[in-house]
Amino acid sequence: MRINKRVFIISIFWILINGFLLYHLGVKYAIDTARFDTEASAWINGTFEFSYHFWYSGYIAILALCKLCFHSIYPSILIQSGLSLISILLFYKGLCRILKIESTAFIAALLVILYIPIQQWNVCLLTESFYVSAVLLFVWAYSIENTRTKWITLLLVALIATILRPNGGILLITFFILIGKEGTAQFIQKYLYGFAAFALLELFFLLNTQTTIFYTFLNDSFVKGEIICGYSGWIVPVKSQINIDNTDGSIIKIIQLFITHPWEYLQLGSFRFIALWTDIRMYYSTIHNSFIVLMLLPTYLFAGIGVYKYRKIYSGLFLITILYAGLNSLLVMITYADWDGRFLAPLLPMIFIWSALGIQYIYKLKYTKRI
Repeated sequence: MRINKRVFIISIFWILINGFLLYHLGVKYAIDTARFDTEASAWINGTFEFSYHFWYSGYIAILALCKLCFHSIYPSILIQSGLSLISILLFYKGLCRILKIESTAFIAALLVILYIPIQQWNVCLLTESFYVSAVLLFVWAYSIENTRTKWITLLLVALIATILRPNGGILLITFFILIGKEGTAQFIQKYLYGFAAFALLELFFLLNTQTTIFYTFLNDSFVKGEIICGYSGWIVPVKSQINIDNTDGSIIKIIQLFITHPWEYLQLGSFRFIALWTDIRMYYSTIHNSFIVLMLLPTYLFAGIGVYKYRKIYSGLFLITILYAGLNSLLVMITYADWDGRFLAPLLPMIFIWSALGIQYIYKLKYTKRI
């Protein structure tokens, strides 16, 4: 069987980049890893905490399985790395079907691989690698031509994302809005909208009642005026005393917090948006920051061109991008920008698609005089 040349190149680049990271960084056991490790052990012993660890239950289940089979969570690195390679290849294949231009799909896949802050999660014992893979698989699932199979697969991927990380639920929200928007027959669309509305209400209820600890993080960062969680070098002065009814759910508390402190929230939200999408940190090395600037600035420029020229042609893909990236940005603006780029990493694959389209457009315009 003949191997596609571009598939071969994508695989080689992935192996080289990830091999380099594994050699220089090793397998990283982070501070947050400890709680997942502990909870995996608790699962094995028959204990399960719903309210907080539910949002990470998919990842914890993988760690528990590794502990049962290998008495260690470290083999999960092999699972997430293998899934990462498979998902990037399926991402490429899916884009070939969606865009109908193999070279553009190839560029998008290479951009995902070459952006080191995405690939570095493959050597970390955290949820991010699995979550990024879920986003790549979501794009592949959207490319499936059989309608029924397409929506079932999209739903399964979105559900898996939801139990990998709390913000994975945004992929589920994106799915519900997308299926409602793309319903063909009027009566089907009506029922889909109804189902999506019901599902969103249920998700709201779940988030409102089962995310108390996330509101605690939010409230703490708000009182400190932090733009980036845990970093005191960039703050917005806010009132230190916040009176919120503790009997209300998390989302209600967040709304109350915004209503009572709109100006401080707008300042924090604006700066957090900037911090999210620039991904530059004062505590990063100069080399690291330079790499981010040199790659992200052209990426955003070409993505803007791609969106401007092709948003109507690939309207479904554009809707996914706007919903997924927009809702994630809003979540960060409401809560806080992260310390190490873990919130931006799962968003960039969608941006890289439009960047690849922009690159393709400029290339045609300059070298072939065709657009």
